[in-house]
Amino acid sequence: MRLTVFHNHAPEALWEKSLNKLITPLAYQELKKMGDVHLAVFNDGVVGISVSKNDNIVYLKVRDITRRRGVGKYLIEETCAYIIESGFDAVSFDIKSVPVNEQDGMIYFLEMQGFIQSPEDPLVFIYREDFDEDDSDND
Repeated sequence: MRLTVFHNHAPEALWEKSLNKLITPLAYQELKKMGDVHLAVFNDGVVGISVSKNDNIVYLKVRDITRRRGVGKYLIEETCAYIIESGFDAVSFDIKSVPVNEQDGMIYFLEMQGFIQSPEDPLVFIYREDFDEDDSDND
Protein backbone atom coordinates (compact mmCIF):
# COMPACT_ATOMS: atom_id res chain seq x y z
CA MET A 1 0.00 0.00 0.00
CA ARG A 2 1.05 3.60 -0.40
CA LEU A 3 0.45 6.77 1.51
CA THR A 4 -2.47 8.70 0.04
CA VAL A 5 -4.07 12.00 1.02
CA PHE A 6 -7.82 12.31 0.60
CA HIS A 7 -9.25 15.83 0.41
CA ASN A 8 -12.75 16.41 1.83
CA HIS A 9 -13.41 12.68 1.71
CA ALA A 10 -15.75 11.17 4.29
CA PRO A 11 -13.82 8.68 6.44
CA GLU A 12 -14.42 5.11 5.38
CA ALA A 13 -15.74 2.70 8.04
CA LEU A 14 -12.43 0.83 7.79
CA TRP A 15 -10.56 4.01 8.85
CA GLU A 16 -12.62 4.78 11.96
CA LYS A 17 -10.47 2.87 14.47
CA SER A 18 -7.26 4.53 13.33
CA LEU A 19 -8.91 7.95 13.05
CA ASN A 20 -10.13 7.61 16.65
CA LYS A 21 -6.53 6.98 17.74
CA LEU A 22 -5.59 10.32 16.19
CA ILE A 23 -8.61 12.43 17.21
CA THR A 24 -12.00 11.87 18.80
CA PRO A 25 -15.14 11.58 16.65
CA LEU A 26 -16.35 14.86 18.17
CA ALA A 27 -13.06 16.54 17.28
CA TYR A 28 -13.42 15.34 13.68
CA GLN A 29 -16.83 17.01 13.43
CA GLU A 30 -15.31 20.23 14.82
CA LEU A 31 -12.43 20.06 12.33
CA LYS A 32 -14.89 19.72 9.45
CA LYS A 33 -16.48 23.00 10.57
CA MET A 34 -13.05 24.71 10.44
CA GLY A 35 -12.45 24.06 6.73
CA ASP A 36 -11.33 21.46 4.22
CA VAL A 37 -10.17 18.21 5.84
CA HIS A 38 -7.22 16.30 4.40
CA LEU A 39 -6.69 12.71 5.61
CA ALA A 40 -3.37 10.89 5.16
CA VAL A 41 -4.10 7.18 4.87
CA PHE A 42 -1.64 4.28 4.86
CA ASN A 43 -2.61 0.59 4.84
CA ASP A 44 -6.28 1.47 5.40
CA GLY A 45 -5.46 3.52 8.48
CA VAL A 46 -5.54 7.27 9.03
CA VAL A 47 -2.05 8.37 10.05
CA GLY A 48 -2.38 12.15 9.69
CA ILE A 49 -4.89 14.93 9.30
CA SER A 50 -4.74 18.56 8.27
CA VAL A 51 -7.37 21.24 7.84
CA SER A 52 -7.16 24.19 5.48
CA LYS A 53 -9.35 27.24 5.25
CA ASN A 54 -8.83 29.39 2.17
CA ASP A 55 -5.04 29.88 1.98
CA ASN A 56 -4.33 28.88 5.59
CA ILE A 57 -3.45 25.55 7.14
CA VAL A 58 -5.29 25.74 10.44
CA TYR A 59 -4.61 22.27 11.83
CA LEU A 60 -1.99 19.57 11.37
CA LYS A 61 -1.56 16.35 13.30
CA VAL A 62 0.29 13.09 12.63
CA ARG A 63 0.03 9.96 14.77
CA ASP A 64 2.99 9.73 17.12
CA ILE A 65 3.81 6.20 15.96
CA THR A 66 4.24 7.38 12.35
CA ARG A 67 6.28 10.51 12.99
CA ARG A 68 9.67 10.90 11.29
CA ARG A 69 8.58 8.61 8.44
CA GLY A 70 7.55 11.24 5.88
CA VAL A 71 3.83 11.30 6.69
CA GLY A 72 3.78 14.95 7.83
CA LYS A 73 5.96 15.99 4.89
CA TYR A 74 3.67 14.31 2.38
CA LEU A 75 0.52 15.57 4.11
CA ILE A 76 1.69 19.18 4.13
CA GLU A 77 2.89 18.93 0.49
CA GLU A 78 -0.51 17.62 -0.59
CA THR A 79 -2.38 20.19 1.51
CA CYS A 80 -0.30 23.04 0.03
CA ALA A 81 -0.88 21.68 -3.50
CA TYR A 82 -4.62 21.53 -2.82
CA ILE A 83 -4.63 25.17 -1.63
CA ILE A 84 -2.56 26.41 -4.58
CA GLU A 85 -4.68 24.42 -7.06
CA SER A 86 -7.69 26.17 -5.49
CA GLY A 87 -6.33 29.46 -6.85
CA PHE A 88 -4.21 30.87 -4.03
CA ASP A 89 -0.64 32.12 -4.59
CA ALA A 90 0.66 31.23 -1.14
CA VAL A 91 -0.12 29.14 1.93
CA SER A 92 0.19 30.33 5.51
CA PHE A 93 0.45 28.42 8.78
CA ASP A 94 -0.04 30.31 12.05
CA ILE A 95 1.64 28.30 14.79
CA LYS A 96 -0.07 30.17 17.65
CA SER A 97 -2.49 27.23 17.85
CA VAL A 98 0.40 24.78 18.32
CA PRO A 99 1.21 24.01 21.99
CA VAL A 100 4.15 26.18 23.12
CA ASN A 101 6.32 23.13 23.93
CA GLU A 102 5.90 21.92 20.31
CA GLN A 103 6.41 25.23 18.49
CA ASP A 104 10.18 24.90 18.01
CA GLY A 105 9.70 21.49 16.41
CA MET A 106 6.90 22.81 14.21
CA ILE A 107 9.04 25.77 13.10
CA TYR A 108 11.87 23.41 12.15
CA PHE A 109 9.44 21.11 10.32
CA LEU A 110 7.83 23.98 8.37
CA GLU A 111 11.21 25.44 7.39
CA MET A 112 12.31 22.02 6.14
CA GLN A 113 9.17 21.98 3.94
CA GLY A 114 10.02 25.34 2.35
CA PHE A 115 8.01 27.68 4.56
CA ILE A 116 9.57 31.01 5.54
CA GLN A 117 8.81 33.18 8.53
CA SER A 118 6.49 36.09 7.84
CA PRO A 119 8.17 39.49 8.27
CA GLU A 120 4.97 40.81 9.87
CA ASP A 121 4.47 38.04 12.44
CA PRO A 122 7.19 35.66 13.64
CA LEU A 123 4.59 32.97 14.43
CA VAL A 124 3.20 32.87 10.88
CA PHE A 125 5.00 30.88 8.20
CA ILE A 126 4.41 31.29 4.47
CA TYR A 127 4.88 28.83 1.62
CA ARG A 128 4.92 29.79 -2.04
CA GLU A 129 5.96 27.50 -4.88
CA ASP A 130 8.15 30.20 -6.39
CA PHE A 131 10.24 30.90 -3.26
CA ASP A 132 13.01 28.67 -4.63
CA GLU A 133 12.90 30.44 -7.98
CA ASP A 134 13.14 33.82 -6.20
CA ASP A 135 16.24 32.64 -4.32
CA SER A 136 17.99 31.45 -7.48
CA ASP A 137 17.30 34.77 -9.22
CA ASN A 138 19.42 36.50 -6.58
CA ASP A 139 22.49 34.35 -7.25
